[in-house]
Amino acid sequence: MSATVAQVLELVNGIAPFELAEEWDNVGLLAGHPDSPVERVLCALDLRLDVVEEARRRGCQLIVTHHPILFRGRKNLRETDAEGRLLCALVRSGIAMIAAHTNFDNAHPGVNDALAAVLGLENVAVLENGMRLGTVKQTEFGLFCDAVRTALRGPARCYGDLMRRIQRVAVLGGAGEDFARQALEAGADVYLTGEMAYHKGLDAADNGLCVIEAGHAATEYPAISLLCRGLQNAADAVQYGICVLQSESEVFF
Repeated sequence: MSATVAQVLELVNGIAPFELAEEWDNVGLLAGHPDSPVERVLCALDLRLDVVEEARRRGCQLIVTHHPILFRGRKNLRETDAEGRLLCALVRSGIAMIAAHTNFDNAHPGVNDALAAVLGLENVAVLENGMRLGTVKQTEFGLFCDAVRTALRGPARCYGDLMRRIQRVAVLGGAGEDFARQALEAGADVYLTGEMAYHKGLDAADNGLCVIEAGHAATEYPAISLLCRGLQNAADAVQYGICVLQSESEVFF
């Protein structure tokens, strides 16, 4: 049998409980009717015009994203700006939309487990604020930076001694520049995150922590595959006849 939007919302809640979201976040059902039927779901990192079009083309009734829409209050729904055009396109499509943002960051498994896995980290421990700490085979920092660029399919800015021997790696996808101290105190040799201001990166390196700024999208994109698998498995377990697809329109780095 097919499912309703509300039933898929409950499945998402089982993967990334909405109670784990930060107070400032905007998660859950953000567009559409809870009782609308769903047969096909599209998972994406962001809601963009091409994602809405892809969902329509692939026959999806629901989009599940990591990043939310309507993050800041609007006083109009005009198509004279990018967000307005996006929101109007979504409404016209009749496709519902669910966001799992910081609740997915803080879930286990979640965004940072997917990042740790794609980087090949072992002995992974869960730290505060969603951070993960794991190990790699001892190597030079410069060689590990090259491996990161290959694994995440994009550029990476590296702070620190490229010849330093490293083994313990902390990861926090997305905008994690304010948590370098946490990584250092946890005993990490390297801290990898999506965004790091230049001087904060230099400060961290001066304090003995190698830092890799690998891009916001690149560090969170691996989690979309995890979300797809988790949602499909959850739907199959309760015998919902829905198909969960990963967006082909992703992603820029």
